[in-house]
Amino acid sequence: MPLSANRTKNAAAALRRRQRKLSRAKRGSRGRTIARRSLARLQAKLAAKRRDGLHKLSCDLTRRFSHLALEDLNIKGMAGGLLAKAVHNAAWAMLAGMVRYKAERAGGVAVFVDPRGTSRTCPACGVVAAKTLAMRVHSCACGCVLDRDVAAAREILRRADFNRHGTCRGTPSQRVAA
Repeated sequence: MPLSANRTKNAAAALRRRQRKLSRAKRGSRGRTIARRSLARLQAKLAAKRRDGLHKLSCDLTRRFSHLALEDLNIKGMAGGLLAKAVHNAAWAMLAGMVRYKAERAGGVAVFVDPRGTSRTCPACGVVAAKTLAMRVHSCACGCVLDRDVAAAREILRRADFNRHGTCRGTPSQRVAA
């Protein structure tokens, strides 16, 4: 799986130490060359760990589910805000690419849907109701009461419309994930 929060924090601390050591070294010195190589090795190691975790996660998802529905998130836009570090650490764009090609290779399908309004739309009746982030339960006049994340996942699955992608929406041959 991708790097955990604790491992990410430790890795960030190690990166800071090595970058600080590099910045303090005199240009052109042997110590700077050693510090630069040390930093490059650590960055390569962290990148390899991240890639490995994403490969394992995408492989697990494509083995367990034949049909995957994901939000087509604006990664560049999200990476420009307050959560930039978390967005980059999660490597969502890399995960999305891996899920797409592994699903196709396994004979399944990965569909990316428009994320706008997925957490505000009722999966049962389609009514859009404004919610704050503090509201964690979706409740609609139609009687649908679900956890907000579950309701959003069902709406993403509904929007995926697997009929257009070569399989029957009602009875896919294997499990479906949103």
